[in-house]
Amino acid sequence: MNQTRRREETFKRLFMTQFYPDDEIEELKAASDELETLDPDADVHPYIEPELGNGIKEADLKLINDKVEDIREHIADIDDTLNTCMEGWKTTRLSKVDLTILRLAVYEIRYDDHIPFKVSVNEAVELAKKYGTEKSSGFVNGVLRRIIDSEQGLDSSKAE
Repeated sequence: MNQTRRREETFKRLFMTQFYPDDEIEELKAASDELETLDPDADVHPYIEPELGNGIKEADLKLINDKVEDIREHIADIDDTLNTCMEGWKTTRLSKVDLTILRLAVYEIRYDDHIPFKVSVNEAVELAKKYGTEKSSGFVNGVLRRIIDSEQGLDSSKAE
């Protein structure tokens, strides 16, 4: 699975966590994992969309789930960063889609040394185009650029 697809699956799972209490997340994750690892050639329940049985490899699934959990552990810091850098907006006023995209991107910018800033921003903008409103991609791009401009002491090689 390529990094773009892995990021999109991470986005979907992170988005889902906003609607359930913490004690239900593990149960939902297990049910989702079971659907995701279905054999694509196997019979699928008629009420389950076929693309859910897309055969995500267990190694990718582990990376996705680990990243979601790590993001959730850093939510307070990520939201603080967002609230500091957004003019006239707070995370409580954002759509759940935009907020999830921004949280994922800020996590990558601040905590994932393997992903260059430009990649995080570009991928976030693409997710916003796909899942957000007409204005989401511009908003996400602007917020992330402001965050990158304000970051001090991060590895400058990530900026390239």
